[in-house]
Amino acid sequence: MKLYKLGGVLLLSLILVGCGNGNSNKQSSNNESKTDMQNSSSSSNSSSSSTEQSSASQQSATATSGANNSQADSQSYDFASLTKDLSAKLADTLLPQNSGLGETSQNVHIRYNGNSSNSTVYYSTGSNPLALNDASIKGETPYAVLSKRTYSSASQAQGQLDYTAASEVKGLLKVNLGHSIVGHTQSGAGQQYITWNEGNWSISVHGSPVNNTTPKKLAVSSVTMFNSYSLPAPNTQGVVKFNVGSSSQVITWQDGSVVYRLKANDPAVAIRMAASMK
Repeated sequence: MKLYKLGGVLLLSLILVGCGNGNSNKQSSNNESKTDMQNSSSSSNSSSSSTEQSSASQQSATATSGANNSQADSQSYDFASLTKDLSAKLADTLLPQNSGLGETSQNVHIRYNGNSSNSTVYYSTGSNPLALNDASIKGETPYAVLSKRTYSSASQAQGQLDYTAASEVKGLLKVNLGHSIVGHTQSGAGQQYITWNEGNWSISVHGSPVNNTTPKKLAVSSVTMFNSYSLPAPNTQGVVKFNVGSSSQVITWQDGSVVYRLKANDPAVAIRMAASMK
Protein backbone atom coordinates (compact mmCIF):
# COMPACT_ATOMS: atom_id res chain seq x y z
CA MET A 1 0.00 0.00 0.00
CA LYS A 2 2.77 2.40 0.74
CA LEU A 3 4.42 1.62 -2.55
CA TYR A 4 1.15 2.23 -4.36
CA LYS A 5 0.69 5.62 -2.67
CA LEU A 6 4.25 6.61 -3.41
CA GLY A 7 3.79 5.72 -7.06
CA GLY A 8 0.62 7.78 -7.21
CA VAL A 9 2.41 10.77 -5.75
CA LEU A 10 5.22 10.46 -8.29
CA LEU A 11 2.77 10.19 -11.14
CA LEU A 12 0.89 13.29 -9.97
CA SER A 13 4.15 15.24 -9.71
CA LEU A 14 5.11 14.34 -13.27
CA ILE A 15 1.72 15.47 -14.55
CA LEU A 16 2.02 18.82 -12.76
CA VAL A 17 5.53 19.39 -14.12
CA GLY A 18 4.29 18.69 -17.65
CA CYS A 19 1.47 21.16 -17.27
CA GLY A 20 3.87 23.75 -15.96
CA ASN A 21 6.14 23.30 -18.93
CA GLY A 22 3.20 23.54 -21.29
CA ASN A 23 2.05 26.77 -19.73
CA SER A 24 5.59 28.11 -19.86
CA ASN A 25 5.87 27.23 -23.54
CA LYS A 26 2.53 28.87 -24.23
CA GLN A 27 3.59 31.98 -22.34
CA SER A 28 6.87 32.09 -24.29
CA SER A 29 5.00 31.61 -27.55
CA ASN A 30 2.59 34.39 -26.61
CA ASN A 31 5.48 36.69 -25.71
CA GLU A 32 7.21 35.97 -29.02
CA SER A 33 3.97 36.64 -30.89
CA LYS A 34 3.56 39.95 -29.08
CA THR A 35 7.17 40.86 -29.89
CA ASP A 36 6.61 40.03 -33.57
CA MET A 37 3.48 42.15 -33.61
CA GLN A 38 5.30 45.04 -31.96
CA ASN A 39 8.16 44.76 -34.44
CA SER A 40 5.68 44.61 -37.31
CA SER A 41 3.82 47.63 -35.96
CA SER A 42 7.10 49.54 -35.53
CA SER A 43 8.12 48.65 -39.09
CA SER A 44 4.70 49.72 -40.36
CA ASN A 45 4.91 53.03 -38.47
CA SER A 46 8.43 53.63 -39.81
CA SER A 47 7.26 52.90 -43.35
CA SER A 48 4.27 55.21 -42.91
CA SER A 49 6.50 57.95 -41.51
CA SER A 50 8.90 57.59 -44.47
CA THR A 51 5.96 57.73 -46.91
CA GLU A 52 4.61 60.86 -45.23
CA GLN A 53 8.05 62.51 -45.30
CA SER A 54 8.47 61.58 -48.98
CA SER A 55 4.99 62.96 -49.76
CA ALA A 56 5.78 66.16 -47.86
CA SER A 57 9.06 66.54 -49.77
CA GLN A 58 7.27 66.02 -53.09
CA GLN A 59 4.60 68.56 -52.13
CA SER A 60 7.31 71.05 -51.12
CA ALA A 61 9.19 70.48 -54.39
CA THR A 62 5.95 70.88 -56.35
CA ALA A 63 5.12 74.09 -54.48
CA THR A 64 8.61 75.46 -55.14
CA SER A 65 8.40 74.50 -58.81
CA GLY A 66 4.95 76.06 -59.03
CA ALA A 67 6.25 79.27 -57.43
CA ASN A 68 9.14 79.40 -59.89
CA ASN A 69 6.81 78.81 -62.83
CA SER A 70 4.42 81.43 -61.49
CA GLN A 71 7.30 83.89 -61.19
CA ALA A 72 8.38 83.16 -64.76
CA ASP A 73 4.80 83.47 -66.02
CA SER A 74 4.41 86.78 -64.20
CA GLN A 75 7.43 88.29 -65.99
CA SER A 76 6.10 91.37 -67.74
CA TYR A 77 7.02 92.14 -71.31
CA ASP A 78 4.84 95.21 -71.80
CA PHE A 79 6.23 98.32 -73.48
CA ALA A 80 7.16 100.08 -70.23
CA SER A 81 9.03 97.02 -68.90
CA LEU A 82 10.89 96.45 -72.17
CA THR A 83 11.86 100.13 -72.31
CA LYS A 84 13.19 99.94 -68.76
CA ASP A 85 15.29 96.89 -69.68
CA LEU A 86 16.56 98.66 -72.79
CA SER A 87 17.45 101.79 -70.84
CA ALA A 88 19.65 99.66 -68.58
CA LYS A 89 21.48 98.35 -71.65
CA LEU A 90 21.86 101.74 -73.38
CA ALA A 91 22.91 104.26 -70.75
CA ASP A 92 22.42 107.97 -71.48
CA THR A 93 20.17 107.22 -74.45
CA LEU A 94 16.83 108.91 -75.00
CA LEU A 95 14.07 106.37 -75.61
CA PRO A 96 10.35 106.61 -76.45
CA GLN A 97 8.13 106.06 -73.42
CA ASN A 98 5.12 105.68 -75.73
CA SER A 99 4.86 102.93 -78.36
CA GLY A 100 3.09 105.41 -80.63
CA LEU A 101 0.41 102.87 -81.54
CA GLY A 102 -2.39 103.98 -79.25
CA GLU A 103 -4.96 101.28 -78.44
CA THR A 104 -3.90 97.94 -79.91
CA SER A 105 -4.32 94.26 -79.08
CA GLN A 106 -0.84 93.53 -80.45
CA ASN A 107 2.23 93.16 -78.25
CA VAL A 108 5.15 95.47 -78.96
CA HIS A 109 8.48 93.71 -79.49
CA ILE A 110 11.83 95.45 -79.13
CA ARG A 111 15.29 94.43 -80.28
CA TYR A 112 18.46 96.47 -80.52
CA ASN A 113 22.13 96.39 -81.42
CA GLY A 114 25.03 98.65 -80.59
CA ASN A 115 25.99 100.43 -77.39
CA SER A 116 25.28 103.63 -75.47
CA SER A 117 27.18 105.75 -78.03
CA ASN A 118 25.84 104.27 -81.24
CA SER A 119 22.76 102.10 -81.37
CA THR A 120 19.75 101.06 -83.44
CA VAL A 121 16.46 100.01 -81.87
CA TYR A 122 13.73 98.17 -83.79
CA TYR A 123 10.06 98.25 -82.76
CA SER A 124 7.66 95.65 -84.14
CA THR A 125 4.44 93.89 -83.08
CA GLY A 126 3.27 90.32 -82.60
CA SER A 127 0.57 88.22 -81.00
CA ASN A 128 2.69 87.05 -78.05
CA PRO A 129 4.71 89.06 -75.51
CA LEU A 130 8.46 88.58 -75.99
CA ALA A 131 11.56 89.52 -74.05
CA LEU A 132 13.99 92.19 -75.22
CA ASN A 133 16.08 90.89 -78.15
CA ASP A 134 14.19 87.60 -78.38
CA ALA A 135 15.65 85.65 -81.31
CA SER A 136 12.31 85.44 -83.14
CA ILE A 137 11.94 89.25 -83.35
CA LYS A 138 14.66 89.55 -85.99
CA GLY A 139 12.34 88.18 -88.65
CA GLU A 140 9.64 90.78 -87.99
CA THR A 141 9.14 93.96 -90.01
CA PRO A 142 9.57 96.97 -87.70
CA TYR A 143 6.98 99.72 -87.64
CA ALA A 144 9.59 102.14 -86.26
CA VAL A 145 13.38 102.31 -86.05
CA LEU A 146 15.31 104.60 -83.72
CA SER A 147 19.00 105.27 -84.25
CA LYS A 148 21.52 107.15 -82.17
CA ARG A 149 24.85 108.30 -83.59
CA THR A 150 27.58 110.10 -81.68
CA TYR A 151 29.98 112.44 -83.49
CA SER A 152 33.23 114.08 -82.47
CA SER A 153 31.64 117.52 -82.09
CA ALA A 154 28.31 119.35 -82.05
CA SER A 155 29.12 121.05 -85.34
CA GLN A 156 29.77 117.70 -87.00
CA ALA A 157 26.49 116.39 -85.65
CA GLN A 158 24.65 119.44 -86.95
CA GLY A 159 26.10 118.80 -90.40
CA GLN A 160 24.16 115.50 -90.56
CA LEU A 161 20.78 117.29 -90.66
CA ASP A 162 19.06 118.45 -93.84
CA TYR A 163 17.70 121.60 -92.23
CA THR A 164 15.70 124.19 -94.20
CA ALA A 165 15.82 127.73 -92.79
CA ALA A 166 12.70 129.92 -92.92
CA SER A 167 14.56 132.38 -95.13
CA GLU A 168 14.99 129.72 -97.83
CA VAL A 169 11.22 129.38 -98.45
CA LYS A 170 10.10 132.89 -97.58
CA GLY A 171 9.22 133.91 -101.14
CA LEU A 172 7.20 130.77 -101.99
CA LEU A 173 3.40 130.50 -102.20
CA LYS A 174 1.82 130.60 -98.75
CA VAL A 175 -0.70 128.10 -97.38
CA ASN A 176 -2.62 128.35 -94.10
CA LEU A 177 -2.10 125.23 -91.97
CA GLY A 178 -4.09 126.35 -88.94
CA HIS A 179 -2.98 127.16 -85.38
CA SER A 180 -1.36 130.38 -86.73
CA ILE A 181 1.11 128.33 -88.82
CA VAL A 182 1.80 129.37 -92.38
CA GLY A 183 3.49 126.96 -94.74
CA HIS A 184 5.11 127.56 -98.09
CA THR A 185 4.41 125.45 -101.15
CA GLN A 186 6.90 124.39 -103.80
CA SER A 187 5.87 122.32 -106.82
CA GLY A 188 7.58 120.84 -109.86
CA ALA A 189 7.82 117.68 -111.95
CA GLY A 190 4.60 116.32 -110.46
CA GLN A 191 5.91 116.69 -106.90
CA GLN A 192 4.76 119.09 -104.22
CA TYR A 193 6.26 120.13 -100.89
CA ILE A 194 4.80 122.15 -98.04
CA THR A 195 7.46 123.50 -95.71
CA TRP A 196 7.32 125.50 -92.47
CA ASN A 197 9.31 126.17 -89.32
CA GLU A 198 8.38 125.84 -85.65
CA GLY A 199 11.04 126.86 -83.16
CA ASN A 200 14.29 125.11 -84.09
CA TRP A 201 12.43 122.61 -86.27
CA SER A 202 12.11 122.67 -90.04
CA ILE A 203 9.17 120.58 -91.25
CA SER A 204 8.27 119.49 -94.74
CA VAL A 205 5.54 117.26 -96.14
CA HIS A 206 5.95 115.74 -99.58
CA GLY A 207 3.21 114.53 -101.90
CA SER A 208 2.42 114.07 -105.55
CA PRO A 209 -0.72 115.63 -107.09
CA VAL A 210 -0.20 113.32 -110.06
CA ASN A 211 -0.65 110.33 -107.76
CA ASN A 212 -3.45 111.98 -105.77
CA THR A 213 -1.25 112.31 -102.71
CA THR A 214 -1.30 116.05 -102.22
CA PRO A 215 0.52 117.07 -99.03
CA LYS A 216 -1.86 119.68 -97.55
CA LYS A 217 -4.09 117.29 -95.59
CA LEU A 218 -1.11 115.65 -93.88
CA ALA A 219 0.52 119.03 -93.28
CA VAL A 220 -2.62 120.33 -91.53
CA SER A 221 -3.03 117.20 -89.38
CA SER A 222 0.67 117.32 -88.47
CA VAL A 223 0.39 120.92 -87.27
CA THR A 224 -2.60 119.89 -85.14
CA MET A 225 -0.60 117.05 -83.59
CA PHE A 226 2.41 119.27 -82.96
CA ASN A 227 0.03 121.54 -81.05
CA SER A 228 -0.76 118.61 -78.72
CA TYR A 229 2.58 116.78 -78.71
CA SER A 230 5.79 118.68 -78.10
CA LEU A 231 8.78 117.32 -79.98
CA PRO A 232 12.15 117.19 -78.18
CA ALA A 233 13.91 120.55 -78.07
CA PRO A 234 17.02 120.22 -80.25
CA ASN A 235 20.17 122.00 -79.08
CA THR A 236 20.43 123.64 -82.48
CA GLN A 237 18.30 122.03 -85.16
CA GLY A 238 15.66 119.39 -85.79
CA VAL A 239 14.15 118.15 -89.06
CA VAL A 240 10.81 116.49 -89.84
CA LYS A 241 10.27 114.93 -93.26
CA PHE A 242 6.89 113.31 -93.90
CA ASN A 243 5.80 111.66 -97.13
CA VAL A 244 2.16 111.07 -98.11
CA GLY A 245 1.42 107.45 -98.99
CA SER A 246 4.84 106.26 -97.90
CA SER A 247 6.22 104.20 -95.03
CA SER A 248 9.11 106.64 -94.63
CA GLN A 249 8.22 109.22 -91.98
CA VAL A 250 11.39 110.61 -90.42
CA ILE A 251 12.10 112.86 -87.42
CA THR A 252 15.75 113.78 -86.82
CA TRP A 253 17.30 116.10 -84.25
CA GLN A 254 20.59 117.09 -82.71
CA ASP A 255 21.40 116.71 -79.01
CA GLY A 256 24.91 118.13 -78.63
CA SER A 257 27.27 115.80 -80.48
CA VAL A 258 24.52 113.19 -80.79
CA VAL A 259 21.98 112.81 -83.60
CA TYR A 260 18.75 110.89 -83.04
CA ARG A 261 16.77 109.64 -86.04
CA LEU A 262 13.33 108.11 -85.69
CA LYS A 263 11.79 106.51 -88.77
CA ALA A 264 8.22 105.19 -88.65
CA ASN A 265 5.67 103.92 -91.13
CA ASP A 266 3.05 106.43 -89.94
CA PRO A 267 3.45 110.18 -89.20
CA ALA A 268 1.20 110.08 -86.10
CA VAL A 269 3.20 107.15 -84.68
CA ALA A 270 6.46 109.01 -85.28
CA ILE A 271 5.15 112.16 -83.55
CA ARG A 272 3.83 110.30 -80.50
CA MET A 273 7.04 108.33 -80.09
CA ALA A 274 9.38 111.30 -80.55
CA ALA A 275 7.36 113.49 -78.18
CA SER A 276 7.62 110.86 -75.42
CA MET A 277 11.39 110.44 -75.57
CA LYS A 278 13.36 110.91 -72.39
